Amino acid sequence: MLTLRRVLLINRKLIVKQSTVKLTVHRTSALGNNCYQFHLSRSLYNESSSSLAKISRRGLLRINNSILNKTPHRYISPTVALLIRPLTRIGALLFGRFFRKWWAKKTSEEKKLYIDWVSKQRQKIYGALGFFMASLFMFYIMNIEVDPLTGRSRFIIMTSNQQKVLGRLTFENYLENFKDFIVPTTHPAYKRLLRVVNRILEANQDLPQIKEREWTLSVIDKDDPNAYVLPGGNIFVHIGALKLTENDDQLAIIIAHEVAHVLLQHPIEQISRNLLQDILMAVPIAVVWALFPDLLALLLQALGINMFDILVTYPYSRKLENEADNIGLQLAAKACYDVRHAVVLWGIMRTLAELNIKPEVVPWLNTHPNHEDREKNLTKQLPLAIATRQQSGCPILNPADPIKYFNSLSLKEREIKMERRGFVQSKILL
Repeated sequence: MLTLRRVLLINRKLIVKQSTVKLTVHRTSALGNNCYQFHLSRSLYNESSSSLAKISRRGLLRINNSILNKTPHRYISPTVALLIRPLTRIGALLFGRFFRKWWAKKTSEEKKLYIDWVSKQRQKIYGALGFFMASLFMFYIMNIEVDPLTGRSRFIIMTSNQQKVLGRLTFENYLENFKDFIVPTTHPAYKRLLRVVNRILEANQDLPQIKEREWTLSVIDKDDPNAYVLPGGNIFVHIGALKLTENDDQLAIIIAHEVAHVLLQHPIEQISRNLLQDILMAVPIAVVWALFPDLLALLLQALGINMFDILVTYPYSRKLENEADNIGLQLAAKACYDVRHAVVLWGIMRTLAELNIKPEVVPWLNTHPNHEDREKNLTKQLPLAIATRQQSGCPILNPADPIKYFNSLSLKEREIKMERRGFVQSKILL
């Protein structure tokens, strides 16, 4: 039995009705469009003999509860976390600018008095700064946890309940924004995606991060090849993503990658990291605006933030993308998809760049690894993914290697294949 949760968005509040059906879809309306939320019941996997419904207890993705961090956490509310970023930057700017103008109005004698006072109080000032930095460090340490899928330490500032609240609010906002573009559940694209999503989720029910979430699927009638999953497990896929992919294997790679981001809590981790970075950046921003005229201060602040992004933020973001690629490949492998198509998919993306249909950004200025690097990384991950397929009891892969076939095609032949899928024409709009 598969439990579907039907979602209605009324007055920006979610009203959830539950009905248990036997793998049957029931329709409901969400702002005039169809959007469904489905939750996979435990009984389905404990009792069913279906090959798709069986849990792979021998899978390579396994939760190890013993490695979870036991340090008491000091969480922060999602509202505060989201507000701190703009408030710290604007506050630091205004404080620095106010101090510069205030200081400029002082006479030489007054400035000397203030400097002497600061000199006498420097021990207390250093102590206050030290206490602040120590408190910030303790807050960081107390909110470090170990990701059960990768074993990597990460900084998370929200409880699971707070994450659900943030996810629900974000989901409502997305439904409101896309209410005129959500395709009905009778649409072929929706049916195809529902099949792929269900297969991935059903095959990975041994992961609590999947079993304990209430997943939703919304298909957006837009030509850009986009897909993303919100922190609450709300999957959004644009029609353009279906035109980009040649088959369900490639589509599954895209979906699994986005699902992996949520399982690894990348969105929450990025919010947490940004909060800490912005607090640390407040002092340099205030100093810049206190020392330099407005125009120069604005230029120096923009330069500093861009340099920080290039040296810290972008490499970190690329690391998360590679992590999602690796875990996503495992999710797709356990669902018995041909994981070799992951390499082909990024070969297609590389081809789009070569055809100047979707020009690639300079790697060190990008939040994502370049297409060729992702091809290479996924190629290295293939042996492990293929082993996961075998341990999951999947059928043997087709002897015809899709990677070799794709690489044998000329650039023109690849372009013709994309034209037949109607993808190249849609990219003119990008």
